[in-house]
Amino acid sequence: MYVPLQQRLSTERGSVVRLTFAEIEQTLGRKLPASAHKFSAWWGNEASMKVGHTQAKAWMNAGFRAHASIKDRVVEFRRLD
Repeated sequence: MYVPLQQRLSTERGSVVRLTFAEIEQTLGRKLPASAHKFSAWWGNEASMKVGHTQAKAWMNAGFRAHASIKDRVVEFRRLD
């Protein structure tokens, strides 16, 4: 479901990738769910098998953690050490 985002992040070489919600939606080819626009928890970096955050699995599999600003509608993806 979030494979296009994972693929995009996988091609990035920088340590920080800053994307607006609109850019993420363009990458996905669809709108983000309403909860992504309302709750910072949606952008949490929890991707365990017990928690079904497929979006977090996408960026974490690409080697990043997300840090979102709901107010600014932007996400900084920071490369994992």
